[in-house]
Amino acid sequence: MRPVKLTMQAFGSYGNLTKIDFSEPDQNLFLVTGDTGAGKTTIFDAIVFALYGEASSSTNKKDGVVLQSQYVELNVEPFVELVFSEGTGETRQLYTVRRVPRHLKRLTRGAGKNTGSREVTGSVSLIMPDGTEYPQKEADSKLGEILGLNKGQFMQVAMIAQGEFMELLRAKSDDKKVIFRKLFNTELYQNIVDELMNRKRSLEKDIAQIKTACQTETAHVVISQEYEKWEEMEALKKQIQNGEIVVMDQFLTQLTELCSTLRTRIQEAQKDLDTLSKLRDEKRDAYTSASQLQGLYNQLEEALFELKACEDVEAQIKEKMLLSEHIRTAYEIQAEYLRCQDAFGNLRNHENALKEQQERSPQLENQAKLTAEEASKVQELAEGEKEVYTTIYERVNKEMKLRKRISEAQAIARESQETRQAAETAAQKAREDLDSLEKKEEEWRTQAETLADTGEKIALWKGLNQELEALFADLEDAEKQLQMTEKQKKESEKAKKSYIKIRALYESQNQKYESMRRIFLDEQAGFLARELQPGKPCPVCGALEHPHPCATSESHADLTREQLDLAEKEASRLRSQQEQIAGEARAAADLAIEKEKGYQDKLEKLCGGMQELFKDAAEENVQNAAGISEIIDRSPLEFIKQQLETRKLALQKQYTQFQKDQNTLLKLQNQLSHVEETKKRGKLTVEETNQKLTEAIAAAKSSQDVLKQLSSSLEYPSEEAAMQEFDKSKAKWKEAARAAEDAQKKSSTASEAFVNCISLIQRYMDELPGLQKALQERLASYTELLHAKDMTESEWKPLTEEYSRQMADQLQKETDTWKQKKIAAQTVKDSASKAIDGRTKPDPELAKAQMEEAEVKRRLAQEKLDSYKEQYKADQDACSILTPQMEKRGKIIEKHAKLETLYKLLSGNMSGNRMDLETFVQRYYLEKILYAANRRFSDMSAGQFELRMVDAANAGKGKNRGLDLMVYSNVTGKEREVRTLSGGESFMAALSLALGMADQIQESSASINLDVMFVDEGFGSLDEHSREQAVKVLQELAGGSKLIGIISHVTELKQEIEDQLIVTKDEKGSHVRWQIS
Repeated sequence: MRPVKLTMQAFGSYGNLTKIDFSEPDQNLFLVTGDTGAGKTTIFDAIVFALYGEASSSTNKKDGVVLQSQYVELNVEPFVELVFSEGTGETRQLYTVRRVPRHLKRLTRGAGKNTGSREVTGSVSLIMPDGTEYPQKEADSKLGEILGLNKGQFMQVAMIAQGEFMELLRAKSDDKKVIFRKLFNTELYQNIVDELMNRKRSLEKDIAQIKTACQTETAHVVISQEYEKWEEMEALKKQIQNGEIVVMDQFLTQLTELCSTLRTRIQEAQKDLDTLSKLRDEKRDAYTSASQLQGLYNQLEEALFELKACEDVEAQIKEKMLLSEHIRTAYEIQAEYLRCQDAFGNLRNHENALKEQQERSPQLENQAKLTAEEASKVQELAEGEKEVYTTIYERVNKEMKLRKRISEAQAIARESQETRQAAETAAQKAREDLDSLEKKEEEWRTQAETLADTGEKIALWKGLNQELEALFADLEDAEKQLQMTEKQKKESEKAKKSYIKIRALYESQNQKYESMRRIFLDEQAGFLARELQPGKPCPVCGALEHPHPCATSESHADLTREQLDLAEKEASRLRSQQEQIAGEARAAADLAIEKEKGYQDKLEKLCGGMQELFKDAAEENVQNAAGISEIIDRSPLEFIKQQLETRKLALQKQYTQFQKDQNTLLKLQNQLSHVEETKKRGKLTVEETNQKLTEAIAAAKSSQDVLKQLSSSLEYPSEEAAMQEFDKSKAKWKEAARAAEDAQKKSSTASEAFVNCISLIQRYMDELPGLQKALQERLASYTELLHAKDMTESEWKPLTEEYSRQMADQLQKETDTWKQKKIAAQTVKDSASKAIDGRTKPDPELAKAQMEEAEVKRRLAQEKLDSYKEQYKADQDACSILTPQMEKRGKIIEKHAKLETLYKLLSGNMSGNRMDLETFVQRYYLEKILYAANRRFSDMSAGQFELRMVDAANAGKGKNRGLDLMVYSNVTGKEREVRTLSGGESFMAALSLALGMADQIQESSASINLDVMFVDEGFGSLDEHSREQAVKVLQELAGGSKLIGIISHVTELKQEIEDQLIVTKDEKGSHVRWQIS
């Protein structure tokens, strides 16, 4: 990569469009010179920004709005364009990258037009050698692919920034390791160590979990005191609970023997249980048969009693059945009688209505004739009033239209007069505004000259503010890290308390479970003890004599298997929770240590920045800088924040005033740019108002003539008189129309009443024959029903008066119920007699007592068997779990030992060998770098010095010093720390190291063709001879195709390097020009 042309606009101190053609120098070594602050390093920043999107410095990172120039208006777009070549010889190709930083732009519309601003997003454009533009989203990755270097590597090889290239020389091994990791991609070796550590920790966690699991399962083992090896096994169990897992194999052997003994006892107890269960079943069947026969005898007795009761009330039931039939017949006849009454009522109503309508008919006919004649007369009067109203309406309407035209003419006359007055006023105001504008113009120009240097002041202020903002950002990081550290410490403590709490809960629950289990087993043993007989062997120990059999406790008689299982499940749940919380507590403690280290690192970085800030501060701050160390020890972040806030307040006051001045200047410039245009608009306004005045005078005269002509054609003295005559005529017509309408309504009503009357008479006369016939039919039907039911009117009426219709249903229901009870009792009697079949009445109580006795014996045998099975299950489950766990533990411990040894060796944690794997690999690269560096360092120092690594024998003693550098003096024949070098010697050593590193990076990356190097300052610390030697080395380096630029203001370099890029700065910003030999 070799820069060909650099173009900048509104970037940093370069306001106007600036172009630098790197093909102009005759030699590959050139000097970038100029006064301090002229903008030399900005060229450096522009190249790095074009390639990587941020400025060159790693300690004071700049991007976005910070890079926008203060020397031009906000409407000028900032950008950097770099044309560079890539490749060698004929294969070299040109690329063009154009990058626009995030910047502010002046608002052109809305509330903040011409005064406010908005932020515009940055962009990047990459033009390929064939002229096509690469997709913007992928341009950055493509640039990295073309260059073959990230920004950090580029800064170490091609852009050696001011004050930063000595960091690597003086850095400790751990710091160098981080830098070399990025340059030579050696993170793989650190990842190997990290992976070994993770695997080792994982195995340690597995071992701890297996130990906890073994202790837990051992606690579940049940050992009866009757067992011959009880004391030995209990002692082993206690050792395991105390963490001595080594005795687990011995414990497992004895546990296997115990399980074998329990299996034999379970088989014997099962045989006894089967015999007693068979006897219990026989007694249960006998009791069931006796209970069923007794039930049949009870059913027979109840059925006989029920039949006797039904026979006693049979005569009463028959009387109720007869009465129910008579009530239903009476109500049937009553319904037909009521229908006859309805038919007679309808006939009588029709006859009365017909008589009434025949009497009204003559009167209604006469009234209809009279109202029709009256309506005709009133209608004729209404028609006459309507004709009069129409004539007056037309005359008044014509008058109103004429008066409206007169009103419009008057309005036009008034408007013309107002227009004339407004034109005169506008002309006068325009002349006054023009005079005022000329006076303001003079004041604005004077004030603008006073504020002309505001932009330069703001540019200087921004430089100071950027340094302060960077420190504030570091302070915020440190505060956040401190908060995270304190929070994590609390979380760690909280996790520790949670573990202690859950451990106590688990131990309590486990003790409770073990106590319940012992009590349960003791109670089971008590059941066995009740069956012991002198001379017969004990099923547990085999003894023939039983002087002290186990006694049961009444207080624990209600302890069940379900309660014991629940207690075991709860203990198991708490154990799992304890293991989980223990892991969380360990992780929280490790994380707290890590965050504490992070906080200390950030605090150290912040303190260094503060010392740099006070070192460069004004004279009055020197005393504060001297006391930083003491105060930081007491309250670091509070003190730093206080100092930064004080500095920030001072800068904010300055910036507020600068902002006001800049806004005022922009406003003045904007106003002055529009003054001439405003004057022209004022003169044009005067001419336009004079023309409008002339037109308004002519319009006023014309409107007065029209007004006189229209007024002479009026018929009424006033508009009110015309409306009065119109309203009067309209009222008369409306009144006559209403009277005609009322008369017509009366005539229609009378005629309608007469017609309705005639219609009713005809309808009644048509319906009478049918009603008379219906009455005759109803009477015939009623008489026929009386004969059919064989009941007279005097018989049925008393029944309907005395009994309701529901009484018949009630009597029928009682009869049906009696029948059902009788049938059911007879059925039960027959069924029970058939089932008894002559058998003798049994004694169920005796059979029940025999069944219960057999059940008690069977239950004792079952409890005995359950006791053996419970103990066997617990012990066998524990044995099944512990055996594979111990096998797994042995394999893990063997693997862990190998991993731990390997990890200590590669991570540098072994005594006498503190150098890790990655450092060892990086020494290979450093050795090559030093070989190339010493060739230059020897030339620059006249063969006096040579850079060396700490020898391998001492590199790992005490701490990791594998990448530490020493300087060997050929004069004294001794090595010493590089920190003891003077400023000039340090510069030569650092420059040599940077050049050696560039050689190594380029050698390790075959695809990298880096033909450029910029060195920013540092030559001022060299004496004349050393400076000449350093330049000579760079000239030799530039003898090939590499382009080398030295950024410096040292006067002597101007005489030694002929091709120079001269940077100057004035009120419009920075400017450059080539001075070629």
